[in-house]
Amino acid sequence: MLARHPFLRELAITTLIGIGVYAVCALIVVIAEKRERRDFSVYRRRSALNDLAYVVFYKCSIYSILVMPLFAFLSPRVQFLRSDLLQRLPWLASVLLAWLAFDFLNYWIHRLQHSSRLLWAFHSVHHATTELTFLTSHRSHFLEQLATGLLLLVPALVLGIPQTLWFPILFLQLLSETFQHARLSWNFGPLHALIVSPTFHSMHHSADEKHYNSNYGRVFSIWDLLFGTFIAAKEPVERVGVDGMEIPERLTAQFAHPFRFLASR
Repeated sequence: MLARHPFLRELAITTLIGIGVYAVCALIVVIAEKRERRDFSVYRRRSALNDLAYVVFYKCSIYSILVMPLFAFLSPRVQFLRSDLLQRLPWLASVLLAWLAFDFLNYWIHRLQHSSRLLWAFHSVHHATTELTFLTSHRSHFLEQLATGLLLLVPALVLGIPQTLWFPILFLQLLSETFQHARLSWNFGPLHALIVSPTFHSMHHSADEKHYNSNYGRVFSIWDLLFGTFIAAKEPVERVGVDGMEIPERLTAQFAHPFRFLASR
């Protein structure tokens, strides 16, 4: 069947690669947490099981199948933006420039998600969790994920990122986001102000109001240092979540939360 339908074969291959990459990242994190003697009972709780459902939704291409018609419709209509800037550069330089460009844009998108009431309504689903684990990196509302993908489509075309670069960029991105949500006491020492660490990102999830609006970096913390949102963190924070915002640990409740939030006073 896959041989007769190239689209299904490509989808199956990319899905298996995505699951394999995520499995490698998860295994590294679990080994690291085991070495730090972390309590693994957290992964049997409802919040972690909900986060696992998000992982399945995004990593098993359920999300991709749902949004693919929209991107298939838009892609040929914005091809005039393609400039293929990166294709003229050496491979390593292309990876670094593409990664920096996307991370810079992600930093500002992330800041906007916290400053705009509309965007915060959806992004707060990610922040409302009171138990941070590496699985939490995928707790993202469907419409937030779609909006971010649409925003990044334009720079991807302008830069003309070759298909061969997508895998290393996505692997590094996934590895970083998985590690920064893990229950690890790593702060990366002298690299703390350059690369996002688990302690740095836990500060971003802190339930303490004095830590709000800080540490927005996705992969590189240098953007926070440059734009005045950097807070150093030597240890993970004690409490995460958003005080006063309680979302039931049900997928239906988390999907409906942004609409309830926007409808409220």
